[in-house]
This record gives sequence, C-alpha cells and structure tokens, in this order.
Amino acid sequence: MRFTFFICLLLTAFRFHDTLPKEAITQMIATEKAFAKMALDKNTPAAFLYFLAPDGVVFEKGMPQNGLEVWKNKKPQGLLQWQPIYAGMALSGDLGYSIGNWQASANEQAPASATGTFVTLWQKQNTGDWRVRADIGVAHKVNPNQALKERFSTFKPSSNSVIQAERFVFMKDFYYWKNAQTALNPHEPHLSEKVLLIRDNYLPIEGKDNAVAFLQKNYQKKLIYTGLKTIVSQATDFACVYGSISGKATDKDIKGCFLRVWQQESNNTWKIVVDVETIQ
Repeated sequence: MRFTFFICLLLTAFRFHDTLPKEAITQMIATEKAFAKMALDKNTPAAFLYFLAPDGVVFEKGMPQNGLEVWKNKKPQGLLQWQPIYAGMALSGDLGYSIGNWQASANEQAPASATGTFVTLWQKQNTGDWRVRADIGVAHKVNPNQALKERFSTFKPSSNSVIQAERFVFMKDFYYWKNAQTALNPHEPHLSEKVLLIRDNYLPIEGKDNAVAFLQKNYQKKLIYTGLKTIVSQATDFACVYGSISGKATDKDIKGCFLRVWQQESNNTWKIVVDVETIQ
C-alpha cells in the first residue's frame, strides 16, 4: 500500500513537472494578447501602465529605464498593434518571453507607418498575475511569419540557487562580449541551436548557423556591452541579462541597448536562445 501510494505521488510529480511550463506559457500568451487588446481598445500608454511590473524596464536613449516612469509621461498617439509569434518558458513556470511582430499606424484603417519585432520578458508575480519585466523592440520591414512557436527548457538543473545562477550568468554574458573582441570564433560556442538573433533593419535570424554567419559579417568589436541586470527563473534553467551598448562603429558614436536570454542546456552549460540589440 505504501509503495503504491509512493508511486502515485511520483507520477503526480512528474505530470506536474511536465505540465507546469505548458500551463504557464498558455497563461503568459493570454496575458500578452490581453495587453495588445487593451492598447487597441484604450491606448498604448494605458496598456503599458497596467501590464508593466513595478520594476519593469523599457529601453530608451541607450539605457534601460523604469517603464512606469517612462509611460506615465507619454500621451496616446496613433495606434500600436502586436502579435506574438515565439514564446519561451522556464521549467518553473515563473519566467518567460514572447517575441512577435508590431505595427504602428495613425489608426485602424491607416496603413502601417512602421513595423518590426518586439521582445517582452514576462515574470509571474506573487499575486499569480504575469507582468512585463523588460520590453525591447527593433524596426524592420514587415515579417510574413505569423504562426506561434512555443519553446521550452528541457534540462532540469541539480542546483536551485538563484543567487549563484545570477552571478554565473552575469559573468558568462560579460566574458561572451569580452572574448568577442579578440577570439577567432567567439559566438558559435555560446549560441543555442535554436537561437533567435534580433537586430534593427533585419527580419529575425533563426538558428545557430544563420546567426554565426550574420555575426561574423556584422559584429562590431569596438562596441562596449555593459550588463546592468540579470533575472533568473526559480528553476535556475533560464536567465535574462540586459544592459547598454556604447562606443564607436564606422567612426560614429553609438548608444544602444541589448537583451539576451540564456538557457541552461546541460549542467552549467548556458547557451543564448534570444539575442536582441537596438541602436538609438
């Protein structure tokens, strides 16, 4: 009897472990769509002020800034619409991202005046609600891709120390930039097979081979990447680092922002699954 009861508990735990990220990603995407609907029904500032976390950031003037402070000073202007086409979730179901298309226009009937890709980092709050921890975007021509793709962590770390994971990933991200200044092949070892590279003026670049080819051609070694914040899931399988970009490229002063999502694919082996840069 005791053995049977133990097996039932074990099976329940396995089912819970399997369903938690799937249920969480469904909730997160539903929140993303509610966010977009509020922007359409009311206005964009009202939607951001409702769905941003108190410590959520947006990226303006080459720096991450508190989103609530930024959006409370913005007036409704035109129409901003968006639709998620990628979504990723930590095993613990508390941290995820959505990526998709955005379109800006004067109104619903007017053609789009600008289009691009957004990346939003979502975190589940103590209330159970999902709120935006970071929101960043790039501009480029219309993306024909519309189908939603869900992406999950598959490796369960043996250690669950969030503080240790924060420090480890922060330094991993720092040396990823530092080594890129001198190494012959700096990017390939750190990119996941399913990496998404998101840049101004380019459609999202998917897959390691495509990303490496792009970076070999376009990476600017003189730029300085300064990590400012690391956010880690409770399962310590999933982390985000964001910060600022500065320096010179083609003799021009550059200011911008970056956001990278790292995922633990085996014990202490972290790979980049999302890499976003935008230059102001």
